[in-house]
Amino acid sequence: MARQPAGIDLEGMSDEQLRELMQQVKETLSQRVTQRLDEYRLLAREAGFEVVLRRAGGKPQERKRRSNAEDGRTREVALKFRNPDNPAETWAGRGRKPKWVEEKLAEGRQLSDLRVDGAA
Repeated sequence: MARQPAGIDLEGMSDEQLRELMQQVKETLSQRVTQRLDEYRLLAREAGFEVVLRRAGGKPQERKRRSNAEDGRTREVALKFRNPDNPAETWAGRGRKPKWVEEKLAEGRQLSDLRVDGAA
């Protein structure tokens, strides 16, 4: 059997009183955690870091990707491939192949057939 806190008669409390006490305990702990997190975030920020949390057991949220434009850095990626049937569809050759590239390769075309003139 769990030890009772001094001065609190848990056995003598009604179910409703116990629920209220549990709610108060949760709120107090939440406030303490929030206060400490704010302190840790400030310390981390001063050291050049960012603290990011997610709720335990929750669905992971996608991390916000920092764009180069936010840093003041921009770098243009050269166009390497274009769909001959739809010139608006292009690909720089990075990451996963677009569906149109996969379809052309499945038709028996070579990746070099899709290369833009002058692309290395």
